[in-house]
Amino acid sequence: MLSFAKMRLMDRHLGSLLCGCFGLLNRLKRRPQLPLEEPLRLQKILVMKYFGMGSLILASPMVRALRQHYPDAHIDLLTIEQNRALSKILPVFDKVYTIDTKSLSSVLKTMFLALRRIRREKYDVVIDAEFFSRLSGLVSYFVRARYSVGFYLTEIWRGNFLTHPVHFNYYRHAILAFMALAKSLGVESADYELEPLVISSEIERSVRAKLQTMGILPGQRVICVNVNTGPLSPERRWPEQSFAKLITSVLSEFPEVVVLLIGAPSELPLVAKMHSLVGSDNQGRVLNVAGKFSLPELCGLFRTSELLITNDSGPLHLAEALAVPTVSFFGPETPLLYGPTGDSHVVFYKGIYCSPCLNVHNQKKAPCNGNNVCMKLISPDEVFASTKMLLQGLRVSSPFRVTFDVSLKELLTDYHTLPLVSSAPNAVPVSVLSEK
Repeated sequence: MLSFAKMRLMDRHLGSLLCGCFGLLNRLKRRPQLPLEEPLRLQKILVMKYFGMGSLILASPMVRALRQHYPDAHIDLLTIEQNRALSKILPVFDKVYTIDTKSLSSVLKTMFLALRRIRREKYDVVIDAEFFSRLSGLVSYFVRARYSVGFYLTEIWRGNFLTHPVHFNYYRHAILAFMALAKSLGVESADYELEPLVISSEIERSVRAKLQTMGILPGQRVICVNVNTGPLSPERRWPEQSFAKLITSVLSEFPEVVVLLIGAPSELPLVAKMHSLVGSDNQGRVLNVAGKFSLPELCGLFRTSELLITNDSGPLHLAEALAVPTVSFFGPETPLLYGPTGDSHVVFYKGIYCSPCLNVHNQKKAPCNGNNVCMKLISPDEVFASTKMLLQGLRVSSPFRVTFDVSLKELLTDYHTLPLVSSAPNAVPVSVLSEK
C-alpha cells in the first residue's frame, strides 16, 4: 500500500503541477456560475472523501441534511477501498466508488475506471470534502459536474475548479465544516448528530460466538482499548507504558473486567507489543483481538462493551456513532475540531504551546517527529480516576466537552460571493468547556 509520506509528496509536487496546468485550461473554458441565491435543482450528488474513517463518519450529518433537502436525489460517494466496509454500515450513500491505494499503478487504474463510470452519470454537483488535497481538487475537475463545492484557502492553492468555494475555518468542529459545504448549496440543518451505524443481528451473533470462543463469560464486563492511530500522524498515540499502567489499575480495581486490545491486521505488531506489557500478569483478562474482527464485527463488539479507551482515531467516532461511552486522548489534534460530542465521552487534552500542530498546511505531519510531549503529559492516574467513575456508573464531567450551543441560523460559506448584510448572522459557537 502507498504510504502516507509518499502520498503527501505526490500531492505537494505532482498535485501542484497538475492543478496549475489544468487550472489554466479551466480558466480558458470557464462557464458562468449560477448565482447562489437562485435555488438549485439537484438530482445527482457526488461526495468525495478519501482519507480518515472518522472524518467520513463526521460528514454523515451533512449527507443527512442533503437528503432531507433533496429527497429525490441520488447521493453517491467516491472514497478509497479501505472505506468500503464502513459505507455498508453507514448507509447514507446510494452508490460507492472506490480507489485502490495498494500501489501507484492501482491508484491510476482504479481512478480512471471510477471516473469513467462517474462521468457517465452526469452529476449535478461534486462535493470535495477533503481538507487539504490538491489531487482531490483535480479529481473534482475531471468529474465534470455542473457545480463543484469544496474548501478554499488562499494559503493552499488547489486550482480554480470550484464553482462554490467554502472558506475553511481552522477553529470550527469538522461537523460544522462539512455543514458549511452543504450550506453553500442552500441546505441548512441544526441536526449535528452522527448517523447511527447499522449492525445486523447476524453480525451481533457472530461477535457473541467469537467472544465465547475466547473464553469470555456472560457475567464478565468488557472494555475495549485502542492503542493505534493508523499510519497518519502516529504522534497521536498515548505512550504504551501509560496504557499499560491504566489497564493494570482497571484490572486491579474491577476483577470482573476483561480488556480487549483491538486493531486492524496491519496494527498487529503494535498491539502484540502492548499485550506483552500487560498480558503476562493478567492471563485471560487481557486479550489481543487485533485482526480478529471485521469492521462490522468491531462495531458489534463495541455494542457489547461498556467503554472504549482510545487515541484520537477512527474507532473513537465509530463508538460515538454507536452511543458507546469513550475515554480519548488528544494532543497533536485538538478536540475543538475532532472531539466527540455529548455527555458520555471524556476527553484528555493538555493544550501545551505547540499543541495542536496538525493542520492543512503541514498535511497532518507533526513537527516533533515522535517526541509527542503533549501526549506524554497525560497522566495514567488522572485517566484512571475518570475511567473508574464511568465503570461505576457515575456521571463524569469531561475536562474538554465539545458542544454546539446555538441552533444553526446562518452559516457563512464564502465571503466573496455573499451579499453584504446590515446585521451580523447568528454564529454557531463550538465551545470547549474547561472544568473549574
